[in-house]
Amino acid sequence: MADAVTTSGSPDGVRLIDAGRTSPLRAQALYHGIADAMAPGDAPVMVLAEPDAPFVSVGAHQDVSREVDIQACARSNMAVIRRATGGPALTLSPNTMMVHFVLPRGRPEAGGSAVVLYGRFTEPLVRAWQAFGVPVERCAWGGIELARYRIGGVQAGVVGKAVVVGGSLVTDFDADTVVRQASLPSDQIRAQLRDLIRERLAQAGRPVDRAAVRTALMAGVGDTLGWTLQDSTLREDEQAAIERRETQMAQMRHIFAGGQRMANAGMRATGGLKLVDLVRRSAGGLVRLRLLERDGVIEDIEITGELTSLPADGLDKLAAGLVGLRRDAPDLAVRIHDRMGRFGLELPGITAAEIALALKPVTVPAGRHPLDVLFGTNPTS
Repeated sequence: MADAVTTSGSPDGVRLIDAGRTSPLRAQALYHGIADAMAPGDAPVMVLAEPDAPFVSVGAHQDVSREVDIQACARSNMAVIRRATGGPALTLSPNTMMVHFVLPRGRPEAGGSAVVLYGRFTEPLVRAWQAFGVPVERCAWGGIELARYRIGGVQAGVVGKAVVVGGSLVTDFDADTVVRQASLPSDQIRAQLRDLIRERLAQAGRPVDRAAVRTALMAGVGDTLGWTLQDSTLREDEQAAIERRETQMAQMRHIFAGGQRMANAGMRATGGLKLVDLVRRSAGGLVRLRLLERDGVIEDIEITGELTSLPADGLDKLAAGLVGLRRDAPDLAVRIHDRMGRFGLELPGITAAEIALALKPVTVPAGRHPLDVLFGTNPTS
């Protein structure tokens, strides 16, 4: 995913922009604007910011109308802001430190596959946790796990000539906030992880506050990336780019951008065209496929969801490349894989075979109920 251009020079001298507490819109726009203004020879930038109110950060490829409870957010006066990195919607609170790494695409640290990129930038966050005795581990696709349950992670994206990788840390590792922000399967699991975090923090016997967590994070960055962080301020061009991003991110058409191309597809489903909505859960997140087909042939399709796409326009290219294919083609997975390779598309945690399986029509034998086929149950005797 990195450009072929490489840059010379030491990795030392990485800029640190610590914005402290700021509005959700500003916190989200900061790293986007810095990426917009970044030139190929610029030094990497690490950006820290804490929202002064809770908000929902929506992944770049999500359909907000389907995946976020907009009415509940409105009742709670909670902003919804779309980011340029992938992944699921995240609810971030005022005691959450947003951590973003912004670096030119030609930097060595920006190179490699998505797996390599995730591992490289998840590790400093993992080490910050571990510095306080909490035994988190790095897991697949940028995840951070505790006792085998995902409690955090990073998301990646390409913005202009920059690669952006971002995550978050609770500023005092407050157990209630950590488990509330994590997608955990039950109250019992939430209680268990809450108790484990509190127990390990108490055993470590170290003060846990914003300054201590920041120091641990800086040490993790130095140890794993070899960076020497230098406090910095925004350049004029970065400030102007951030302000432009604030204007863009506040607009409804930006917030609801995902899924809009096929929003009125039902009105086109006439004269033999059928509208089909498909959903599949994969290791890389929830994938939504909305398509128009005629006699099993895809005539139009849009791909949205919690997924990450590198590069960002790769999903649109893949969707265009699926037009004309039969959903029941025996070599559909091969064809999708070929197109992903042609476009240089990485979908971390999502394979061509999974997309093909999601697209495959369900054939219902005589006497079988469709749910029997989907869930593999035996026909009623």
